[in-house]
Amino acid sequence: MKRRVASMLLVLAMLLVNTGCGGTETETDTNESDNSTNTTGGDGADDSSDETRIPYDFPELDCQQGDFNILNCDFVWDMYTYLDFEEMTGEVLDDAIYERNRSVEDMFNVNLVVEDLHIDELNTRIQQTVLAGDDIYDVAYSRGDKINSIIAGGYVTNLYDVPGLNLDQPWWNQSVISEATIGDGDAVYFALNDFSLCAFDLVWCIFFNEDMLTSLGGELPYDLVREGKWTIDAMHELIKLGTNLNGDASFTFDREGNSVYGLASYSRLVGSLMTGAGVRFTEKNSEGYPELIIENDLFYSTAEKLASIFGTAGDYIEANNRENGQNYEMLFEQNRALFLGGEIKSASVFRDMEDSFGIVPSPKYDESQESYYSWMNHDTPTMCIPATNADLETTGIVLDALSYLSYTDILPIYYSIRVSQKSLRNEDSIEMLGIIRDTLYYDASLTYGWTLDLYTKLIGKISTGDTNLASDIAAAKSSVEKKIATTFELMND
Repeated sequence: MKRRVASMLLVLAMLLVNTGCGGTETETDTNESDNSTNTTGGDGADDSSDETRIPYDFPELDCQQGDFNILNCDFVWDMYTYLDFEEMTGEVLDDAIYERNRSVEDMFNVNLVVEDLHIDELNTRIQQTVLAGDDIYDVAYSRGDKINSIIAGGYVTNLYDVPGLNLDQPWWNQSVISEATIGDGDAVYFALNDFSLCAFDLVWCIFFNEDMLTSLGGELPYDLVREGKWTIDAMHELIKLGTNLNGDASFTFDREGNSVYGLASYSRLVGSLMTGAGVRFTEKNSEGYPELIIENDLFYSTAEKLASIFGTAGDYIEANNRENGQNYEMLFEQNRALFLGGEIKSASVFRDMEDSFGIVPSPKYDESQESYYSWMNHDTPTMCIPATNADLETTGIVLDALSYLSYTDILPIYYSIRVSQKSLRNEDSIEMLGIIRDTLYYDASLTYGWTLDLYTKLIGKISTGDTNLASDIAAAKSSVEKKIATTFELMND
């Protein structure tokens, strides 16, 4: 990869970043580390001025032009997966990433090398290299819902054993670390940090067509969110405004038809709305042991509310087939769906949409719920360190520095350019984006595979309006508890 001489902008940026630095050990201000519900960056990510940024002492390290190899996820699902560029592209976000990487290369005399693979090939590559005893990758990304197998197989390193990783700092996603750490709390084998922007791209939210909703006499839901009144019931009332046959004989999908749907998405939306309502599959007890807790009134009541939406023809359409046009994003773009349940990355898909659209977090169960909750997709490419890595100290120093600079220098651009200005079209939605960012929830029970089969069955039934769920939970309970016990033993051995 060709390396260019750093520009004056980069030099000035580095001077600012290094003000007050020069120690050989990483030291950070822990006053801002309590960020357990925030994603990449949290509240502080939007203000990276010299006066407010968290101090960071970059350790002295000379890699003697050695390679720092990263296994990354290739472009998929419209996510922003890019970790490096061969040269400046002229796009602000791309160029900021390019300069971040060159600055780290100059600082540590290291050569960053990124290998991109399809998301479904990542786990296999990690396993192959470790089984062969090859120390190829310093850092690797794994498909989140498949990472449990490489943890169980001993293919990855405990991140608490890696010197130089400031895992308690906001450039490491605290929700993920908290949920992924079980038992005595001294082992965690995967994490999300600000080096990759995929995680926030795959956070679920609710889009709506502002023009359509206004013409139908509906209230734009921004104030409902602000007042804590954005609930499942409130959303359903607005959804009903958009349900219209428009002369069609039925709401059965017809690519050439005229019917308009209240809400378009696919079954994963059920899981997002469950999370938004405060439903949890597992919860850790006082000893850090995860217990299955889904058999409660909140779960069943939420399931009833959601089934009334998903089971009503026209109020909802299951649409995840782009080939025949029955796709939730396509229907929303074509003004055939008033609301859409999807991930943040969908905002970039709607750039050419003529109507104005807005974004809000997943609704609460009811107004008494204290907080909104925004679900992070468990498929998200998840960071790990292969067990064959023979130089954990170098890995920790380089990786943490990349993540810190992403937090201070990349995230403000990502929020304001890629998502807010280019994709979202009004200040209200930008405010909503901040609420989503500050209310993230990561369900490690899905990543570890404890509840994945049960989750898939339950959301599949609810998405068709079926609420006969008790027998499914009862049938799965023993299997879930055995999987939890296996993971707990592994993590605390």
